[in-house]
Amino acid sequence: MSLFSLFLKGGILMWILLIISFIVISIAYEKYRLLKRIRLMDEKMHRALSQHDKIENIESVIKIYHDECPLGTILYKISRNKVMDEALLKESLESTANLEMHKLEKGMGWLSTFAAVAPLIGFLGTVIGMVRVFMNIQSQSQSGVDINTLAGGIWEALITTIGGLIVGIVAVILYNDLVQNLENTAKDLQDATIDYLIRIKTIKAS
Repeated sequence: MSLFSLFLKGGILMWILLIISFIVISIAYEKYRLLKRIRLMDEKMHRALSQHDKIENIESVIKIYHDECPLGTILYKISRNKVMDEALLKESLESTANLEMHKLEKGMGWLSTFAAVAPLIGFLGTVIGMVRVFMNIQSQSQSGVDINTLAGGIWEALITTIGGLIVGIVAVILYNDLVQNLENTAKDLQDATIDYLIRIKTIKAS
């Protein structure tokens, strides 16, 4: 029996799981693509900043990249608040960083939801299949139960559980890996921002 035949045996819930799997893969692909683009733009901006030692030139670079990547947005916010004291600067920095991370995390909630829902849909399909099996047993009780029919009904009912677990496992793996990538991105943003502040203070002091 082919995989497609097994898939069809699972009924309509297998199609729902297939749709969920496509959505999960689409969300994960978009997040990986976005994170890769951000890393490349941040590295490009960092290299551009390292080539200048005058504040006005550094600010010009920041203006170029302020809409291109989270690091550019954060540094642009800092560069515009020249008279801000340290406490307000820290508060503004945290607010901007949280906003940028919130943008990056968009869609992660759906990925987490599908990771939890997919196995439940699989279990639901199995329960529905088992109900049908027992209904058939009841209808055949007077003429005797066909053990082959019973066994066939049970394994067909379990197909949706297998499908749900597969989709759920893949979604959990992708979700956890993306969370780790987002945490690394947040740490890189924090380190780059601190380096920028230290560098600006050094330039002003010299």
